[in-house]
Amino acid sequence: MGIEHTSVPRWPAEPPTFDGRARSVTLLGLDADAQPVIAKWQAQAHAAGVPSSSLVIDDVNAAVQHLEREMASAVVGWRLLVAGPEAGVLTVSAAARSLGAVGGEVLAHVTGVPLRRLHCVHCDAVTPTDVAIGGTVACVGCGRSLHLYHHLSRRLGAYLGYMVDAEEHEPGPVLTDA
Repeated sequence: MGIEHTSVPRWPAEPPTFDGRARSVTLLGLDADAQPVIAKWQAQAHAAGVPSSSLVIDDVNAAVQHLEREMASAVVGWRLLVAGPEAGVLTVSAAARSLGAVGGEVLAHVTGVPLRRLHCVHCDAVTPTDVAIGGTVACVGCGRSLHLYHHLSRRLGAYLGYMVDAEEHEPGPVLTDA
């Protein structure tokens, strides 16, 4: 499949510029590598006169909890700027969307891809993996051998994984109404 037919993001090497068109902004850094990006965005927000709050933390769950608190008091014009490893950025971005943010309210920068999140379509478990797209991973939920497909669900913040050898297994019993 060609790159034009995939939902896998092409992360830019340089962080995007915060344009200053916001009423307030929450800045979340998800690792030490994100600190310079957060500092840059904070300076841009300050220069634009936009109030900001920032947090750099290595714990994605704590970052999501912080985001939930921030969004509880957010008003029209609020923005989220998040930087860090891909898996964390996707998790936080998906959480923001599930809390009501729209794509234009979230600006992201990925500092690296040490792990990917793989969503199993068979059991809904999410397996963290360092396997490249196109590789095979054992699901942490059901144990199936999953193909790490070149499709990213922004809603789930994870790549799609499906059973790599499904055609080789016999189907289960067919249930009928008797």
